[in-house]
Amino acid sequence: MILKIPWVDRTRCTRELDCKAAKYCKKGAFKVQPESEDEPGKARDFPWVDLEQCKQCGDCEKACTERAVKMV
Repeated sequence: MILKIPWVDRTRCTRELDCKAAKYCKKGAFKVQPESEDEPGKARDFPWVDLEQCKQCGDCEKACTERAVKMV
């Protein structure tokens, strides 16, 4: 069995503070950055995945409305 991990496509990700991929991650492995000081309503940087917490379930990929998360 080949395990895949989430990857964030920075050309698609809009850095939403209300990131659906993070919201639906059952393990809390998908992390949204704090709010940007320069761009209110946007995260300071792209989200990241704590691979020690990630269970490779793919819920983040299914939840992302921008289709920015891919399991690779």
